[in-house]
Amino acid sequence: MARILFLAQFAPNMDGVLLQSPKNAEEEYYAEMYHLKIFEVLKRYNYDFFSTHDVRHLLEHSSNYDLVWSLYNRIGFRNSEVFVQSLCEYFKLKYIGAAPNIRALVEDKSISKQLAEHIGIKTAKWVVASPRYKLLKTPPFPGPYFVKPRFGSASIGIDESSLCNDWDNALLKANSYHNDDLEIIVEQFIDGINYGVPVMNTHGDNPLIAIPRYTISQSIGGVMTYSQKRRATGGMSSHTSNDEHLNKMLMYLAKQYYMEIQPCDYARIDFLVDKKSGTPYFLEVNTLMNLSVQGGFIKSFLHNEFNSYDEIIRHIVELGVSKLK
Repeated sequence: MARILFLAQFAPNMDGVLLQSPKNAEEEYYAEMYHLKIFEVLKRYNYDFFSTHDVRHLLEHSSNYDLVWSLYNRIGFRNSEVFVQSLCEYFKLKYIGAAPNIRALVEDKSISKQLAEHIGIKTAKWVVASPRYKLLKTPPFPGPYFVKPRFGSASIGIDESSLCNDWDNALLKANSYHNDDLEIIVEQFIDGINYGVPVMNTHGDNPLIAIPRYTISQSIGGVMTYSQKRRATGGMSSHTSNDEHLNKMLMYLAKQYYMEIQPCDYARIDFLVDKKSGTPYFLEVNTLMNLSVQGGFIKSFLHNEFNSYDEIIRHIVELGVSKLK
């Protein structure tokens, strides 16, 4: 039987007691509805695993394991999204998730959009800037504009002020990020609805594509804020899409993109669908999204592929186990 290392910010010890206490409502949600739930599935089905929140354990005890499943997106330093997978590659350990080079590609919102354009998927116009190479004073395309961090999937700092009606405000928002030493991406704002398409691999490498779900925010411009995504504030709701024509289009585009970002066990491909034209525009990719019992990824797959939460989580674990054969 494969010996599995389970890593997560709120992974409990083997008795189910949290090793790190949540500090706020956001962290409580992640602990109770996500990390603990996956721990319980691993326990319930008698997987041979060890649970910890300390990444140093992997450095010190890598030879004890055959497979690693890390739910860490952020560990507290730049580019930490690729850290655990890179360690696994160094130690020649198999792992669940996406390869570090794939993680690096999708965490860079500019490069991920370039890939979308390469395979013929429309994207909003965009430019990037950094504290050293700042935005030009002249707008590169007509507004409104949407300003956000270039790297990472955490939506840090995104709120209603991210939507800027003119270039002067876009410059101010960009500089607020630069003051925190963050690179940014500025997109031409599309008045659209956000659709997420969950995808999972199979043992036969014919990916499962779930029914898309769309999200509506009551914020100005329909902006999904950082606090809303972390369940810290309300005003956001998620729904299963019943538009069969649109679903087929989004599922086709998601599969095309997913096949380009292999190796990757599971992901969610996000699109903005223009309210007026119905045209889908590629937005971004998440290869380590929320797998909580209430999350959209799980709800989508329960709608048309799986019968229970446990079944979905076990499918992901078995994708990892199959790499050992």
